[in-house]
Amino acid sequence: MIVIESINHIGITVSNLEESVKFYKELFDFDTIDKASGPGLTFMRVADVTIGLYEVPGFKNADNSKTRISLYVDEEDFEDAVEEIQDREIEIVFGPENIRKGKTVVFLDPDKNQIELSYPLVG
Repeated sequence: MIVIESINHIGITVSNLEESVKFYKELFDFDTIDKASGPGLTFMRVADVTIGLYEVPGFKNADNSKTRISLYVDEEDFEDAVEEIQDREIEIVFGPENIRKGKTVVFLDPDKNQIELSYPLVG
């Protein structure tokens, strides 16, 4: 059995690294923590979440993909988060909907990668 301690980072394929870094920085306040690992790669962090943005020119996620990154937001912040997504005219593909005694909304980043905001935590 492999013993897992935690998630190191979540890899996200993007077509334009600069555009994606701007998206995640402006929407979620992710900070760039490492650009030196290699060309076409940037690691970013907010709270205890680290993402790696991997640039593949021409990439677009499949329309029928259900692969997503799901981020927890506090109940008091959920409606403000949805309003910010709507104000920025970011495409929402599901929700906001009631789930598990909470709410969820799923929207797309510039490369059609799905991002979910929800509460409460699963489990």
